[in-house]
Amino acid sequence: MKRWKYLLTRWRRDRMLAPAVAIGLGIAVLTVNPTPLLPLARAYRSLCEQYPLLALLTFHAPPVPLVLLLILAGIVMIAATWAGLTGLIGTHRFNQSVRRNALPLPPYLARAGAGLGIADRLTYLGWRTPAACCYGLFWPRVAVTAGLIAQLDDEELIAVLAHERHHLRRRDPLRYLLLHALTTATFMFPVAPALRRRQEARIELAADRAALAEAPRGALAGALLAALHVSRERVPGTAWLTATEARIAQLSGRALMLEIPARLMVASVGLAVIIVVSMIDLAVSADLVEMVCALCTGGA
Repeated sequence: MKRWKYLLTRWRRDRMLAPAVAIGLGIAVLTVNPTPLLPLARAYRSLCEQYPLLALLTFHAPPVPLVLLLILAGIVMIAATWAGLTGLIGTHRFNQSVRRNALPLPPYLARAGAGLGIADRLTYLGWRTPAACCYGLFWPRVAVTAGLIAQLDDEELIAVLAHERHHLRRRDPLRYLLLHALTTATFMFPVAPALRRRQEARIELAADRAALAEAPRGALAGALLAALHVSRERVPGTAWLTATEARIAQLSGRALMLEIPARLMVASVGLAVIIVVSMIDLAVSADLVEMVCALCTGGA
């Protein structure tokens, strides 16, 4: 049983390396045998003969490495578009759900919001789950559930609202969605998710510092504790509870930033090196498909 748990943990840890290994092997194979790239390279050369400005815009790049670069760029664009669309759809559905379930503000919540200048940007939900979030991409609002308010005293409520006000002012839901799309677009580099979590931690820590300007440290700690054990599916375009370890460390007076595992950094740098070396090798082999156009050196 312990061995199976070890293997499962190892698989979860190393599966992030799979895209880098697959892409790296694919690029290495194409570098050794670039035959699959040649038809596209010849098609690009033909276009440049017909439209010399195209060669000028691509800086007269050798066709074969340029085709490989365009393929990688296409993979990135497809992944980014997919992540952006699915993130927008999920965010829109969540926002619609919040709007449908919104209730009139309780007087004490309205007073607390008015004191922070966000009474008109508050949404009250009757959900029993203790939670608060900033939602809405271009006109963000702050949602607070009845389950959370029931567990907070006045100072803790102010701490929560001040934290979410910082997200609101900086339009952090939009930043979270962009981070989600960017991370998905660069999926081939295993370090990307770790960098995203690190940036999200910075965003949350900045919001906590803004909250500490309005409420005591103990109040913010109590509010964090109230929602700490709640698990909820993450919506890309909302600012939910994240980076709890770093936030607890900051409240304790310690600086703690998420570490980037060395294996992820090594794999990402290794893939970048493979791409650069492949581009150089394919560029040297320019005789595979020579660049000929009216604007190229030695062209027709």
